[in-house]
Amino acid sequence: MGRDDSIVAKLLVAIVHAQDAGQLVEALRGADLRVTEVLSRGGFLQARNAMLYIGIEDEQVPTAMRLIEENCSSRTENVPAEPLGGIDANWLPTEVTHGGATVFVIPLDEIRRI
Repeated sequence: MGRDDSIVAKLLVAIVHAQDAGQLVEALRGADLRVTEVLSRGGFLQARNAMLYIGIEDEQVPTAMRLIEENCSSRTENVPAEPLGGIDANWLPTEVTHGGATVFVIPLDEIRRI
């Protein structure tokens, strides 16, 4: 399937909190969307995340985005103030909001299922 077949394809790369990944993957598969989950760790808190790779056609983007919004939520976490290189870090915020989802929508020339 390529652009010559008039099918426009997208790759959604969604970075979601690990606590949301299972229910989101289930919801995406329940909507007959193919998804690959890769566990990761990163960000300021070095939190556990999942990177979801979702190869879809253009008309499926709204469905996928709706499912991501419905199944991913932000969280507030307390972070201990630790000295930074011997400097007093008590002025740093001790409550950090993270989670939700970051989604990259990437146009594709084609999707091949082999």
